[in-house]
Amino acid sequence: MEQKIITIKEQIETAIEQRENLKIVGGNSKSFLGRDIVGSKIDMSDYTGVISYEPTELYISVKAGTLLSDVNKVLSEKNQILAFEPAEVNEKTTIGGVVATGLSGPRRPYAGSVRDFVLGISCINGLAKNMSFGGQVMKNVAGYDLSRLLTGSYGSLAVIYDVTFKVLPIPEFESSGCKQTSRQEALETMSELSVKSFPVSAACYYDGLLSVRFSGNKKVVKDSMQNFSLQEMDNSEQFWSELRNFKLPFFNSEKPIWRLSVPSSSNIGFEKDDYVIDWGGAQYWLASERPANEIFSLAEGFGGSALLFHGGDRSGDVFQPLSKGIFKLQQNLKQAFDPYRILNREKMYKTL
Repeated sequence: MEQKIITIKEQIETAIEQRENLKIVGGNSKSFLGRDIVGSKIDMSDYTGVISYEPTELYISVKAGTLLSDVNKVLSEKNQILAFEPAEVNEKTTIGGVVATGLSGPRRPYAGSVRDFVLGISCINGLAKNMSFGGQVMKNVAGYDLSRLLTGSYGSLAVIYDVTFKVLPIPEFESSGCKQTSRQEALETMSELSVKSFPVSAACYYDGLLSVRFSGNKKVVKDSMQNFSLQEMDNSEQFWSELRNFKLPFFNSEKPIWRLSVPSSSNIGFEKDDYVIDWGGAQYWLASERPANEIFSLAEGFGGSALLFHGGDRSGDVFQPLSKGIFKLQQNLKQAFDPYRILNREKMYKTL
């Protein structure tokens, strides 16, 4: 066992004895997410490196403190990618943060989410117990893979230190097109794209412009562009990068920014609020000063959920309030993984 892992175990053991809160920190590039918390730091930024990479087997295992940019570089040398398009918020974004927050980029509806590409996780829970889940290949087995459960748990269940991902080849060909249109027409086009066999890999509506990216066979991509009368985008790579990394001008709003995850058939009107529609209609970014309970109710009414992404009151509810049944399940999970409530205490919910 590496010294870093031993040190983490010792930190947790000490915290249990002293009933001290612990705050898990990597690159801190997404520290604005979740509720404000306090605690002694478990610093993962110095635990870095690729453990193993097998391009022919389509997997890579890395340490949690490894920079996302370094992983992307290693994969690109073999013409491969993390197909869920994780956000590189800044140059300090780490793999541990990618998994802990569980945020996926524009390709998510068409390729899969972070959870879909996490093959295995090694971690230390709130009892200072070393645990490993999953492996290096996709398996069709009964039961629930707990590595998927840890993805998106914001460090509230365990300290993730090693992760294995499924990787995919870079698409043979990509091209993006756009056209000025109304929100209603954009949503109708997105819906048509999702139900027919077009090789779409991203679809976004922003500032009156529908932008669509196609990936795959060159002829099929070109034909798809023509089918929807899209004009080829000159700055497509920059646009998708800015959307993925939260760098569009929209994300500079002084208003609180909310992320709503809803069924793609939802057609949410926001009156005078600024918004971006991503994921082919399934993800809305909203810049609004509306009360939190109004945003949560709005998302719930469409069968979805909301997250206060940036700004606003971080001491109140940041994530969609849980139903009684789900809340009980969450409490049971917290009790099993972190019964002393020392890991990222109340990062997601005040009462957990």
